[in-house]
Order: sequence, then C-alpha cells, then structure tokens
Amino acid sequence: MPRPIGILFVASEAEPFIKTGSIGDLAGSLPRTLKALGHDIRVMLPGYGSISNRRFQIHNLLRMKDIEVPVASVMELAHVKSSYLCSENHKVLVYFLSNDRYFNREGLYFHPDTKKYFSDNDERFIFFCRGVLETLKRLHWQPDIIHCNDWQAGLIPAYLKTIYKNDPYFKNMKTVFTVYSMASYASFPKSSFDKTGLPAHLFNSNGNGSDADRLNFLKMGLTYSDIITTFGSKAEKGIVKSPHDEMGKILHARKSAIFSMNGDNGSGHNGLAEKLVDIYRDLAKNNG
Repeated sequence: MPRPIGILFVASEAEPFIKTGSIGDLAGSLPRTLKALGHDIRVMLPGYGSISNRRFQIHNLLRMKDIEVPVASVMELAHVKSSYLCSENHKVLVYFLSNDRYFNREGLYFHPDTKKYFSDNDERFIFFCRGVLETLKRLHWQPDIIHCNDWQAGLIPAYLKTIYKNDPYFKNMKTVFTVYSMASYASFPKSSFDKTGLPAHLFNSNGNGSDADRLNFLKMGLTYSDIITTFGSKAEKGIVKSPHDEMGKILHARKSAIFSMNGDNGSGHNGLAEKLVDIYRDLAKNNG
C-alpha cells in the first residue's frame, strides 16, 4: 500500500471557521476528504480575530509563541492556535497563524462597512506566506506538499525557490498552487515587493507588461509553483486564452504544469481529492 502523503493545505479562509467564497468552501471540505483517504493533511489559516475561539474550541499552542517573521525591515511576531475540522470518523488539525496587528479586525480582505480593501493587505499576506514557512520549522513537521490556495498564499512557492532554497528543512517540499480567479487585487506597488525580502532579480524579471512595476502575488504563485491547478470558470478562461499580456505569457509558458479541476465541484469531492492525490504523489515521487 502506498505511504500516506504529508500535505499542508494553506488558505486564507475555510468553512466553518470563516468563509467569503469558493476558497472557504473547498478549504473546509477537501482536507476532510483527503484525510479520509488516509493522508496526513493539516490546514493553515490566518488567525482572524473574528473567528470565535469558544465556538470552535480554538486553543493556544504554548510552544508556538513569538515566532519571528520578517516583514519589511522589522520582525513581526506570530503565535499559533489550533483546532480541528471534524467529520464523522476523522479530524483534520487546523493551525491559525495569528498576529493582532494584521488579523485582529473585522473583515478578511476589506472593511465590511466601506467595502474598501485594506491598505496593508500586502503586509498582511507577506506576513502570512513567510509565517507559514517559519511556523513549519517550529512545528518539526515536514510535509511532502504545500498546497497554496489563490493569491493570498502566492508568495510561498517563490520563497521556497529563493530564500529557503538551501535550507535543508525544506529540501524535498513541493508546491501546488490553485487559482480561483485572475484577480487584479493581488497586485501591489513596487514598495510592497521591497517588504517581501525576496531577491531583487524576481522583481526585475517581471517583464515589460503593465504589471511589470508591481508586486503580483498571483504571478509569483503561477511562476514558481511546481504544479498549477484551477477551480472556477474565470480562472479557466484566463488560463486557456491566448497569451496577450504578461500573465498570459506566464500561463502559456507553464501550460504543461496546469491541471484543470473544473467539473469536480459539489458532490464530486472524492473524485477531486483522488485527482489531487495523483498530482501530489507524482510530485513526492520526484523528491530527493
């Protein structure tokens, strides 16, 4: 029998804890299906202050305090809480990467009253992406796969291919990056790139398109992940269209690494999970 695959499922939301759309739907259901198939899957989310600790029995992990995460020129501190995604016969461990400055507010991406995106979303998700990797080292758990969901987790593949490339702890980890939409709000000014700590050549290689002078989380995920998967017709259309812009060129160049998951929604989570397991296993097979 094939060995279980270790998977860290990284998302910005997951039902029942907190949800605004399709990411939350999938991140709340798919890990439970993968767990039922016998795999060692855990989930990592931002520790939003609006998630009820009491309702979801969320607890502080005492050994997971004061984790240093570089953002811009300072060290922000993360602390980690935990709970479970529960199904009839299985429990999936969920980590909440918390920082009051970035996540203890109303709303996930924008203010619920003004509907304006938070001006520090760049820092919030730089912190989240790099914090995921710093937290993994403290957990002493080395998954085979880090499955990054949409732009909010898009810097993780870039970090693994650059800053953490020579760190033996991450040597065999591979990334899957799932695109839900080709959202323009994944793009930030050049000053945001300077906050990431990523090598300057990543920014300089952005190309000559209209987005070349900006940090685009989505572009980073698409460029540096090992495999790209798509959910949703908008993402699918964005990927199959003729490459007429910088993003399109990246997608065209990486078309052999793109797998469409459309048609496996709703009651089809078992089929979707089995497809993903095949992808995970092929990636893990190439480790070493």
